[in-house]
Amino acid sequence: MKTPRVDAFIVNKKQVPELKSSLDNMPSIEKPKSAVPPPAPVRPAQPIRTGTETPKRKIKTRHPFDIYEDQLEELRKLSMEDRMQGGYGSMSAMVREALDAYIAKKRGR
Repeated sequence: MKTPRVDAFIVNKKQVPELKSSLDNMPSIEKPKSAVPPPAPVRPAQPIRTGTETPKRKIKTRHPFDIYEDQLEELRKLSMEDRMQGGYGSMSAMVREALDAYIAKKRGR
Protein backbone atom coordinates (compact mmCIF):
# COMPACT_ATOMS: atom_id res chain seq x y z
CA MET A 1 0.00 0.00 0.00
CA LYS A 2 1.23 3.46 -0.88
CA THR A 3 1.59 6.06 1.77
CA PRO A 4 -0.13 9.37 0.99
CA ARG A 5 1.86 12.56 0.91
CA VAL A 6 1.01 14.58 3.98
CA ASP A 7 1.35 17.95 2.21
CA ALA A 8 -1.25 16.94 -0.41
CA PHE A 9 -4.03 17.39 2.16
CA ILE A 10 -2.96 20.74 3.61
CA VAL A 11 -5.50 23.43 2.62
CA ASN A 12 -3.51 26.54 3.55
CA LYS A 13 -0.45 25.48 1.75
CA LYS A 14 1.77 28.31 0.46
CA GLN A 15 2.81 26.59 -2.75
CA VAL A 16 -0.35 25.65 -4.58
CA PRO A 17 0.51 24.25 -8.01
CA GLU A 18 -0.70 26.49 -10.81
CA LEU A 19 -2.72 24.99 -13.64
CA LYS A 20 -1.07 25.46 -17.02
CA SER A 21 -2.67 25.89 -20.46
CA SER A 22 -1.25 26.17 -23.95
CA LEU A 23 -3.39 29.32 -24.41
CA ASP A 24 -1.85 31.22 -21.47
CA ASN A 25 0.33 33.42 -23.69
CA MET A 26 -2.33 34.09 -26.34
CA PRO A 27 -4.00 37.54 -26.52
CA SER A 28 -7.55 37.76 -25.24
CA ILE A 29 -10.43 37.95 -27.71
CA GLU A 30 -12.07 41.38 -27.78
CA LYS A 31 -14.60 43.19 -29.95
CA PRO A 32 -12.92 45.15 -32.74
CA LYS A 33 -12.88 48.86 -32.04
CA SER A 34 -14.29 50.36 -35.22
CA ALA A 35 -15.02 54.04 -35.73
CA VAL A 36 -16.93 53.35 -38.95
CA PRO A 37 -20.67 52.87 -38.37
CA PRO A 38 -22.33 49.92 -40.09
CA PRO A 39 -23.73 50.73 -43.54
CA ALA A 40 -27.37 51.73 -43.72
CA PRO A 41 -29.69 49.22 -45.38
CA VAL A 42 -30.33 49.92 -49.05
CA ARG A 43 -33.91 49.99 -50.28
CA PRO A 44 -34.56 48.03 -53.48
CA ALA A 45 -35.09 50.05 -56.63
CA GLN A 46 -38.67 50.82 -57.63
CA PRO A 47 -39.86 49.10 -60.82
CA ILE A 48 -39.94 51.23 -63.95
CA ARG A 49 -43.45 51.92 -65.20
CA THR A 50 -43.82 51.31 -68.92
CA GLY A 51 -47.07 53.20 -69.36
CA THR A 52 -49.13 50.04 -69.90
CA GLU A 53 -49.81 49.66 -66.19
CA THR A 54 -52.05 51.83 -64.10
CA PRO A 55 -50.91 52.47 -60.51
CA LYS A 56 -54.15 51.21 -58.94
CA ARG A 57 -53.81 47.68 -60.36
CA LYS A 58 -52.09 45.16 -58.13
CA ILE A 59 -49.74 42.74 -59.90
CA LYS A 60 -50.38 39.06 -59.20
CA THR A 61 -47.00 37.37 -59.26
CA ARG A 62 -46.18 33.90 -60.54
CA HIS A 63 -49.44 32.53 -61.78
CA PRO A 64 -48.65 29.56 -64.01
CA PHE A 65 -49.99 29.51 -67.55
CA ASP A 66 -48.78 27.33 -70.36
CA ILE A 67 -47.70 28.95 -73.61
CA TYR A 68 -46.24 27.55 -76.79
CA GLU A 69 -42.50 27.59 -77.41
CA ASP A 70 -42.87 29.75 -80.52
CA GLN A 71 -44.87 32.31 -78.50
CA LEU A 72 -42.12 32.47 -75.88
CA GLU A 73 -39.45 32.81 -78.57
CA GLU A 74 -41.34 35.71 -80.20
CA LEU A 75 -41.73 37.40 -76.81
CA ARG A 76 -37.99 37.08 -76.24
CA LYS A 77 -37.24 38.57 -79.67
CA LEU A 78 -39.65 41.47 -79.12
CA SER A 79 -38.15 42.08 -75.69
CA MET A 80 -34.61 42.14 -77.09
CA GLU A 81 -35.62 44.51 -79.90
CA ASP A 82 -37.27 46.84 -77.40
CA ARG A 83 -34.15 46.83 -75.20
CA MET A 84 -31.89 47.54 -78.17
CA GLN A 85 -34.04 50.59 -78.97
CA GLY A 86 -33.62 51.84 -75.39
CA GLY A 87 -36.91 50.53 -74.02
CA TYR A 88 -37.55 48.46 -70.92
CA GLY A 89 -38.18 45.22 -72.79
CA SER A 90 -40.50 43.67 -70.23
CA MET A 91 -42.05 40.44 -71.43
CA SER A 92 -44.44 40.58 -68.45
CA ALA A 93 -45.67 44.01 -69.55
CA MET A 94 -46.19 42.68 -73.07
CA VAL A 95 -48.25 39.74 -71.81
CA ARG A 96 -50.31 42.01 -69.53
CA GLU A 97 -51.01 44.34 -72.47
CA ALA A 98 -52.04 41.40 -74.66
CA LEU A 99 -54.34 40.08 -71.93
CA ASP A 100 -55.96 43.51 -71.54
CA ALA A 101 -56.58 43.63 -75.30
CA TYR A 102 -57.99 40.08 -75.32
CA ILE A 103 -60.30 40.75 -72.35
CA ALA A 104 -61.50 44.03 -73.88
CA LYS A 105 -62.19 42.24 -77.20
CA LYS A 106 -64.13 39.44 -75.48
CA ARG A 107 -66.15 41.86 -73.35
CA GLY A 108 -66.88 44.09 -76.36
CA ARG A 109 -65.28 47.23 -74.95
